[in-house]
Amino acid sequence: MGSVTLSGMLVLAALSTGGPEQEMSRKPVYERYAQATCSLSNQQRTGARKICYYDCGGSMRTLVVPVAKTCPFTIRR
Repeated sequence: MGSVTLSGMLVLAALSTGGPEQEMSRKPVYERYAQATCSLSNQQRTGARKICYYDCGGSMRTLVVPVAKTCPFTIRR
């Protein structure tokens, strides 16, 4: 093998590990597999909008949609 410069070694090391950007962009395992499904619990019309309320296992979430659309029965938290 020929001589390798320090900058060449750094490039090879970065390519082989995926770089810090790839490591930071990965979600923890518990976020990928422990996502909860929230169920529609109520809806309220306010002017040209509809507010959809969801029960997410003890916490509430809201979603605003146009009045002509229906609220989804479930959403992902």
